[in-house]
Amino acid sequence: MSNRLRPTPGPLTVFRHTAMACDFEVALNESQDEYGADAALDALDEVDRVEEALSVFRSTSAVSRLNLLGAEMGVRVDDELWSWIETSMRLGEETEGAFDIASAPLWRVWGFANRDGEFPKEEDRQRALELSGQRHLRLDPSARSIAFDEPGVELNFGAIGKGIALDLAAAKLEDRGVYNFLIQGGKSGAVARGGRIGDYSPSLFAEPTRNEEDEDPEFDEESGIRRRGAKVDSGAALDALLPDALRPDAALLAEAELRTAPTGWTIGVAHPLFPKQRIGELWLRDRALGTSGSTYQFFRAGGKRYSHIIDPRTGFPTTGVLSTTVLAPTASEADALSTAFFVLGPEKSEEYCRRRPDVSALLVLERDVDPGYELAAFNLGSDIFRTL
Repeated sequence: MSNRLRPTPGPLTVFRHTAMACDFEVALNESQDEYGADAALDALDEVDRVEEALSVFRSTSAVSRLNLLGAEMGVRVDDELWSWIETSMRLGEETEGAFDIASAPLWRVWGFANRDGEFPKEEDRQRALELSGQRHLRLDPSARSIAFDEPGVELNFGAIGKGIALDLAAAKLEDRGVYNFLIQGGKSGAVARGGRIGDYSPSLFAEPTRNEEDEDPEFDEESGIRRRGAKVDSGAALDALLPDALRPDAALLAEAELRTAPTGWTIGVAHPLFPKQRIGELWLRDRALGTSGSTYQFFRAGGKRYSHIIDPRTGFPTTGVLSTTVLAPTASEADALSTAFFVLGPEKSEEYCRRRPDVSALLVLERDVDPGYELAAFNLGSDIFRTL
């Protein structure tokens, strides 16, 4: 294939900021630099603001205050936190309790609050299960207050907080007139608007190629992204997420479009057991993505692999699912649903996606035979997903 037929993804400028125990990154087409830089920094400041409100690791956060006082009195919260709690409770109901912001006691008793999973004593697990669940929340809409029905109930937004931050950061970029961007929260969530110049749907691609600049020492080995604010050469930035590609037919798109049209963002789907490998690619435009997995947080006992994701309905860690990736209209939904689908498994997840055609999902299921996993995809056409 001639070099003339290789689409060259346009150059990007990437802004990085550490928050919520991960790196948040805003990727902009380089042509937006003049007005996009300030907008990107404002968007990253919005992430800090959300973390300050939601983090249970900060004693001054609104959620920490609610956890401290909620069993003693109704705690008045601002309209923003109220809306986040209402959204979380709605998603909890829609997923039959597989997602639950009031399951923090289970998260603690299994040791995952300290990133050290282990089997708790049965009486401790049972007590944590009794204290978990949004059924313990008492909401007073007129007073905008929230109370808990007994001591020990606790909220944790860990399964939706990044999504909330991504939604607000994306809104900040759009408010500032930036309409082509990818903003990523760690390796578990992203929001895409518009597209990257020269990037196209996976259904138009042959096999991806890798750029030699992947080995550039200025790149972060884990994410493939240069340090905050650095200029990024074509095809090199976000390589962990945005692979180069080959266009099989020059007649598919005019050469001018090939050079300038922002049509979407190609997102690599990592292998849940070998995260440096990809098992597929997703094409994202004007949607959000959320991923949950047990690649890094799990423990083994009795010959089984237990995820850090706990089923709030049973009080036990989930088994059988290696990772879930969800596409949804908002990052809040994608974040929460990726956790819920991890708990629900393929059958219930398929039922949910059937009711919500605007939600797509890819589940990687654990299998004992080669290659060690099986894919289950719902509402994912060839125009937005392909396996590698």
